[in-house]
Amino acid sequence: MLKIKNKIFKYSAPFLIISLFILAACASEGPVGPIGPDGEKGRVGEQGDPGIPGIQGISGPPGPVGTPGPIGKDAPQPQATIITINNTEFTSEDSIEIWGSGFSSQETITISIQLSDTLKTIIGTVVSTESGSFTLKTKPLSNNPKIKSQLTEGTIYTLLSEGSMNSRSSTAIKLISKQVIPSHLISPDANLIVAAAVPNGSTVAYGSGFMPSENFIISVVLNKDNSQILGGGSANNSGAFKLESIVNLSPGIYTVLATGGEGSTASAPLLISLDK
Repeated sequence: MLKIKNKIFKYSAPFLIISLFILAACASEGPVGPIGPDGEKGRVGEQGDPGIPGIQGISGPPGPVGTPGPIGKDAPQPQATIITINNTEFTSEDSIEIWGSGFSSQETITISIQLSDTLKTIIGTVVSTESGSFTLKTKPLSNNPKIKSQLTEGTIYTLLSEGSMNSRSSTAIKLISKQVIPSHLISPDANLIVAAAVPNGSTVAYGSGFMPSENFIISVVLNKDNSQILGGGSANNSGAFKLESIVNLSPGIYTVLATGGEGSTASAPLLISLDK
């Protein structure tokens, strides 16, 4: 038994010594060694979500002004008006008296009749006054064989006024076989009031009882054969209107006529005085 114990001790002693040596080494740890070199850079990661947009920056100064463009053509006169005096229905043997206002000063105006979509024939030419008005009395339509051959009784035709400065206006007439109503129509319901004025001053005309949206022209009767047009326009939906105009007249009392394109007519006195 004693031999066996001695044999175990004999073979286990070296192992015990080595174990004690390891335990002693661990019990007394040495100093920390130097930091090793950086490892290789890793690969780029995936792109993240976009961030919130920043606030808008301050606007920059305005750029330089561009060069002016070419001068455009004159625009058509929106105030231009024409009417036929005393009637809107004519025979081919009648002369047509046309009054106009609102055109450019000293504008050459061509009056034509629209016979079809493709045929238009000139029936008169006139130059407007300094105030842009005119009067024109045409020859009977039957005097022109080209026009007479195209006319049909009972048909409504358009009269066009075209100015050399791009003013435009139109009115309508009806061709009839013969006049069955007086050539000078007077509307008993139409009324006119005109304020007194001084020479070369302004006056205001008020009209009522005209047809709704009826075109009209206001003129001053100078004598039996001459009138001076003051202006024109369109009545409102109630058949009333107001028109302010300049009167180049010497002191006196005059008759003012308001003539509508659909036959309405009214008159009123106009006093021109140095003491308004």
